Amino acid sequence: MPPQTTNIIDGEFKCLKRIQMNALDKNIMAFLEATHKSAQSKGICNSRGPFKRSLIHYAAMGDCTELLLRLLEIGAPIDDRDQNQRTPLSWAAEYGSYNATRILVENGAEVNALDDMYGTPLSWLRHAAHPDCKGLPVTKAYLKKNGATMKGAKRAWILKRLGLL
Repeated sequence: MPPQTTNIIDGEFKCLKRIQMNALDKNIMAFLEATHKSAQSKGICNSRGPFKRSLIHYAAMGDCTELLLRLLEIGAPIDDRDQNQRTPLSWAAEYGSYNATRILVENGAEVNALDDMYGTPLSWLRHAAHPDCKGLPVTKAYLKKNGATMKGAKRAWILKRLGLL
């Protein structure tokens, strides 16, 4: 990787380590440290860490566009699922990561992917996002413009009752 790209990715890893949810969990911090060191010495790979979240989940959460683009370039699954069946887009939406949301949607991420609680990315943005997050309004508008809904739970309940899920 060019030195400029390496510097950007190093900065993005620093941002990931400052996200409160990550900083409060020693296992996540150890994963991010190990993945960062591995990326510096061997190159980017989509390692899986605590909660079965892979690096693409964290890149989406932190709006780490360069890291996200590199992960997609090496073939990281765009709709990768963590232990709760959440996708990178779900994490990007919850954190109001507009640029990551845009990259994921433009590359084919499922805008209405359901997790194990029948939540969609838009429902995570609406119900779990930190209210002070500056990127929420633009991320919400972008998701809606691209067909995102919050009807996951109701739709899944109906499908389950019909025996189709």
